[in-house]
Amino acid sequence: MSILGPEGVHAVARVAPVHLEMRTAYVEAPVARQLGLHDGQVVQATATVVNHQLKLVLNDHIFNLPLQPYIKEGDLMQLRAQLLPAGKWALQLLHTGNFAGPEAAPTGMPTRLNTLLFQPPGFANLLALLRPGVLESLIPPVQDAGEIKKRIAAQRLNMSSLQPQALKRFILGHTKPSEASLAEGEPVADNTKVLLRLLMAERERIEEKESVDTHDSLKHALDELEAAQVQSGQTVNKGDLHFGLVIPFRDADPVELHFEQKGNKPGQPKNPLVVNMHTNSRVLGEVWLKTTISHNAQVDLTMWALRKDVADLAKFNATELTDELESAGLHMGSFQVYNAARPDAQEDHPPPEHGSLIDTRA
Repeated sequence: MSILGPEGVHAVARVAPVHLEMRTAYVEAPVARQLGLHDGQVVQATATVVNHQLKLVLNDHIFNLPLQPYIKEGDLMQLRAQLLPAGKWALQLLHTGNFAGPEAAPTGMPTRLNTLLFQPPGFANLLALLRPGVLESLIPPVQDAGEIKKRIAAQRLNMSSLQPQALKRFILGHTKPSEASLAEGEPVADNTKVLLRLLMAERERIEEKESVDTHDSLKHALDELEAAQVQSGQTVNKGDLHFGLVIPFRDADPVELHFEQKGNKPGQPKNPLVVNMHTNSRVLGEVWLKTTISHNAQVDLTMWALRKDVADLAKFNATELTDELESAGLHMGSFQVYNAARPDAQEDHPPPEHGSLIDTRA
């Protein structure tokens, strides 16, 4: 079996969920707590015959759901958990799994890949782990602990002396997954995902079990990274660019970056490249920056900052920033600064536990 990285998922068509009210099971809050549901989580259930009727069984809980004609006993199904405004929960049947209706491909998609495709975006767990010193504190007392610490430090940049070439090398080093390098017989260079896997393996090797939360944080951060890579591969298959990563620093809190660009069409102007940045800095507060690059030279910036002094400082330095862009051959189109949260930033509820999957076969 070949290892499937983001470059290899292009040929795998993303299975779209079927949004049918008739295929939704509603769950009371106490039952949802027993199941450990989280908003946006994808769970796995089994079709089982109970009293001569086909039912949905999820961790010993039985739900009525119209499963026929495409679902038979023993089929595995995936459902997305959704918290409703009234406090109830809905389990929405996704058109995936061992059944997929009459238009399904003859072979099912791997469960892990399917879960990553439907995972909510974001790096909440990874951002927390990549704060200075946090990942280093999770190194277990092993013989090569010092070497692991050096490898983690080597993957951190310096905010105070950040150079364009160093930033470019870091980003390019995270565009190709380690699985793809292995499949091509190339050596695997260190990156955030490699180090997360190393930490998890070392902690499991010495049975470091004093903190379940620590293990979950590492696992969820790894899920966030892999989901971003797989979902990025799907957008590239459509001709679009959508790539996200987190940059860790030695002297500052991590920064989340997202690159977006719609595919160009013949006879039409080239679509701009959009770079979205977000950080929740303990020094500057929460800051968002949207950079739009058009015609390979024009730069339009929009910044949001929760702290007024940070927003005022950005406005004060606008002229200096314009001069720096011009010295690099770029033209400042506009620069807008708002003392507010970014309007489309969603902070209404904590993020779901990424990649969580309830397997009723266990």
